Order: sequence, then structure tokens, then C-alpha cells
Amino acid sequence: MQPIIGNFRILRPKYEISQVDGLNWITQAHALSKHLENSFLQNKKTLPELKIYMENYINRFGCKPDKIENRGTSIDDYSHQNWEEMSFFDLKKNISGAFLHKRMEFYSQVVNEIVVQFYNEIEIPPAHLIHVTCTGYSSPSSAQRLVSNKGWGNKTKVTHAYHMGCYASLPALRIGHGFILQENQFSLFNNEEIKNNRIDIIHTELCTLHFNPSLHDPSQIVVQSLFADGFIHYSLFDENYFNNSGFKNGLQVLINHEEILSHSTDAMSWDLDDHGFLMELSGKVPSIIAENIEKYIIEMSSKIGLDFNEVKNNAIFAIHPGGPKIIQFIKDILVLNELSIKNSEKVLKKYGNMSSATLPHIWESVLNSNPKKGTFVYSLAFGPGLTISGSIMRIV
Repeated sequence: MQPIIGNFRILRPKYEISQVDGLNWITQAHALSKHLENSFLQNKKTLPELKIYMENYINRFGCKPDKIENRGTSIDDYSHQNWEEMSFFDLKKNISGAFLHKRMEFYSQVVNEIVVQFYNEIEIPPAHLIHVTCTGYSSPSSAQRLVSNKGWGNKTKVTHAYHMGCYASLPALRIGHGFILQENQFSLFNNEEIKNNRIDIIHTELCTLHFNPSLHDPSQIVVQSLFADGFIHYSLFDENYFNNSGFKNGLQVLINHEEILSHSTDAMSWDLDDHGFLMELSGKVPSIIAENIEKYIIEMSSKIGLDFNEVKNNAIFAIHPGGPKIIQFIKDILVLNELSIKNSEKVLKKYGNMSSATLPHIWESVLNSNPKKGTFVYSLAFGPGLTISGSIMRIV
């Protein structure tokens, strides 16, 4: 039994910031943080001098507006530069911004509201609800609060798929597939008709909550100018349930394949810090991907009887933009055509990198592009481990 995903719904963050304005804001924040950090030095640079220096520095290492046009954020601070009025980035109080506990309080507030919005008009409870995030946690979670407040506690089971990073949508599908098989087995065992085998998946990512302007390393500038907030909801169905639901199209999951590459644990990390979550990226990530990606994708294809080199020219590729150049980088390694990556580039340009919510946004874009039935859709994402996670789906 091969499950099908569909019924995608997106909620956008409260604030949309152009990349031009976003880079300017980051420049001002870094300059002020550095100025305050150096306030005790005798031969320190003036604030105007630091602004010029940081502008050149961030223009060099930051993600350019030709790759990302806009990014969403749930935080009002990014919409102005009145630093003493900031909720999280009053840098005169702390050059690193607010402490983690304050950021997590805000995360819970925003995500509780988002989850309620997703279910405002949904009266039929899912059999399972999987909440995916790597940018904030509280217990009880927003998913548990929803189920409690809706009175669904004896109908819906909640599972948390947390802290895996950008590739987490694929493990979430794997978890959901297991739940579908389990529910079908229970129904067969009890000789009952399968009435509700819908697995809902919600991604709530507040990446911009973890900005720290006192971290000036080039890799941090990349991260701070790449990531954005994103919220998306979709469902995983067994085939019969999907066919009876009247949806226009969906993505049937043929295989879900994942590997942790040996001796690569130092390539990427995502840890908790005093002032938010902290991502560390090694410069060797591109070379690790380059050495492994072709073998990985050929092996994944062969597991379901596909010759990758025969099908790739007519396939669609949903590639998670782990960096501003990663989509083109993988395209060149795998010798893909430009048309096959258009949805991946479109989502990056329109929204930025929304961590685990990005691949589902690309899947939604694929389904809205009127794709031909039967077309294969390859998904690829990367995360700490170093983990390569992928899937092959088919348009139905």
C-alpha cells in the first residue's frame, strides 16, 4: 500500500520582508552589536564606520536578492530599526538579543494561534496528527492543545517529529505511513470498515526567532540571510480514502530512503544556545554532498526498479535549498534540465529556506503547476548527521 499526500494549505507569517530590506536590517543589527561589544576599546571604529564595514561584509557573504526576493517572519522587530523598542533585539540590553526562554514563550504563542487557524473549519478529526518543527518546543505542545480543546482526545493521536532540521518532512511521511498500515491492520483485525485513515502533518518553523547579531562568522551571515518562517498543513491518506475524497491530484509516495553518511557528524549541527538555537555549517558540506549524491539517488531509484538516468529528464525535482547555491549545485552534479528544478527555485525565491516546511511548500507548488499524471517527483534534503533524506513520488 502506497500512501498519497495532498490537501496542502499554507499560512504565511505576519510580516513579509524584502531581501533588500532584510539585508539592510541585518547590517544595522550587526554594526550596532559590534559597536556595543567594542565600547570599552580606545581605538574602536565609529558606528558609521562599522555600518559601512558590515554592509560590505554582509553583501559578500549574505544570500543575494536575485536568489531570494522575500522572507516571512512572525516578529515585529524586523519591520523597523527603533532598537530600544525591540521585543527581542534591544541590543543595548544584550548584544546577542533575548534569552532562549523569552524566544520559546513567543514561539508557543505564535504556533498555538497558527495551529488553531489551520483547524478553524475542520470538524472531522484525523486519526493521527504529526507536528514537525526544529525551531521551538513546549509541552503540552500546540498539537496536543488543539486535540484537547477540540475534544478529539479519544480519536486523534499526537506525535512530535522534532529537531531533525531541514529534512524532517520525509521522516514525518515515513512515520505517517506506519500509522496508516497500523490503522488498516486494526480495522482488518476487528473486521471493521476503514472509516478514517487520514494522517495530518503540520510544520511550524520560526527560523527568524533565533537571530543572534553578535555572531559575525561568514557561515552565520549565510544562515541569517537564508532562513525564514513558514507554516504548512497537509494530509497523508491511504489510496482508497484519497480516491473517495475528491481531490484534484496528489503525490503517491513510492519510496522513502535515508542515509547517514559515515564520518560526517561535524559537517552540520543544530544545538540550543543561551540566546536561541545555533546552526554550525562546515565548508566541507558541498564536497560531502558531491561525493555521495549520485550514488545515493541511483540506489534509491533501483530499489523500486527505476533507472535514474532513464527517468530523470522527465522527472520533477524538489530539492531543499540548504544554501543559496545548492539547487544549481545538485542540478549540475546530476545533469538535470532547468525545467525540472523550477518549483524548487520558485519556492526559495518567494519564501527563503523555511527549514522542514520548505519541501512541503515545493510539493504544493508542484501540484499547483498542473503536472502530468504519472510524473515522477524526486525529493532531496539534508541535515545533521550528515543525513541525506529523499523520496520518489508519482503524480496521481
